[in-house]
Amino acid sequence: MVALVLLVFSFWPSDQVRNGNLFGISSLFMTLMLLISFIGLIVLRFARQNLAGDSDDARFLRWYLFTLLAVCVTVSANNLILFFLAWAAISLSLHKLLLFYPHRPRAALAAHKKFLFARVSEGLLLIAFIILYFQHNSLDIQFIVSNYAANAVVSPLDHLAAILLAMVALIKCAQLPLHGWLIQVVEAPTPVSALLHAGIINLGGFLLLLFSPLLSLSVFAQWLLLIVAGLSCVLAALIMMTRISIKVRLAWSTVAQMGLMLIECALVLYEIALLHLIAHSCYKAHAFLSSGDAVNVFLRQQYVQACSPKAKHWFIAFSFVATAAAFAIGIAGEPALFSPWILISIALVSLLAYHFSNASNVAFVAPLVISLIGISVYVGSSFITSFLMPVATEQYSLLADVWVSGLLIILFSLFLRLQSAENNATTRNWFIALNAGFYLDEWATRITLRAWPIKLPTTSGKSLKESPSKNVR
Repeated sequence: MVALVLLVFSFWPSDQVRNGNLFGISSLFMTLMLLISFIGLIVLRFARQNLAGDSDDARFLRWYLFTLLAVCVTVSANNLILFFLAWAAISLSLHKLLLFYPHRPRAALAAHKKFLFARVSEGLLLIAFIILYFQHNSLDIQFIVSNYAANAVVSPLDHLAAILLAMVALIKCAQLPLHGWLIQVVEAPTPVSALLHAGIINLGGFLLLLFSPLLSLSVFAQWLLLIVAGLSCVLAALIMMTRISIKVRLAWSTVAQMGLMLIECALVLYEIALLHLIAHSCYKAHAFLSSGDAVNVFLRQQYVQACSPKAKHWFIAFSFVATAAAFAIGIAGEPALFSPWILISIALVSLLAYHFSNASNVAFVAPLVISLIGISVYVGSSFITSFLMPVATEQYSLLADVWVSGLLIILFSLFLRLQSAENNATTRNWFIALNAGFYLDEWATRITLRAWPIKLPTTSGKSLKESPSKNVR
């Protein structure tokens, strides 16, 4: 229904914009609207059962539908003012959902931090939009984006706007050290967590995809994303390994996945970033909505004697993936960037290593076919999503490719270290530091409460404001 209304109003002319309408139609818009409708319907059906009998289910439904409406308007907006208002409306309505159980202190703390961070990001977004308006004398987003796509010369103000947009995306995607609220909102109802992790958290990536022609021309904004999102991705992926709670692990996984998506945007791999956005939304919606079955999954795993991969298993897996990658590169030609290939190779090596460690014998055909299928799906999906993205000036950077490749290799090496040397003293110290998240959120919480103190609900008589270092493990 919302999609049909926006489709009608997209052809409504407005005197506020130049050469455009309040709403725009594009392949990116249609793809994301279908995704939003699908995820929104699935989460809504789950929420009706999950909150059945709750006295506040009507309040949840009201703010849930308002949040979905704001997301739809944001995705379809072709006007800077309309985009900004809808963007702010998403955060304000989400705040109501995060406080659905206001008596929970951790949920209240997370909502408070999220509220402050959102206001900061909205201020940065407003400044960026003001710069874009005066640079192009237009509020029309498509007009502004088309100018950058046609002109490869940017001014210092354009670079500043790109940097501000990158900062907004980093805050929206909960990158370190402003990530703690995303970990703590697991105390909100499961439908809220699913909506947040499967949809709203991805809007940072959508913002960069929308303004991809500008991002492609700003090396400063790209490196800001590469450094902050790159380090966030590595640390969050390692921290996730130390957590026990299924929802907390999923939350840390979201931080890592969002960092990886922002890295893809910085590498000008917009088609892969869009594919990542779609896949992550569907996966996280399923993961959170099925998190209640974690106990049954754990009990079933007790009957399976799973073994950790040994060195020979990793070597065999690497050999299969290297053969498949060499075969694919021989057909498709040498890639412009090697970091995406390193990433998919690491994923396939891990999959096959665990397969070999629990297999009675080592077959040859099946693992090789799996490797070829995995690489083919990656190449084919990237090719399809490339038609959904606006044209952008591609400027591949060798230094950026080396940086990302190095981060991926370091991540894989530390992963193997933590897996193979659990009883080592150094590994235990690393495990403790990772489990604490290097205390980054504790520092962010203290600064937040000093900047804007708030009296939080308590359950033990001690004010949470006095001890913000406690965290959800």
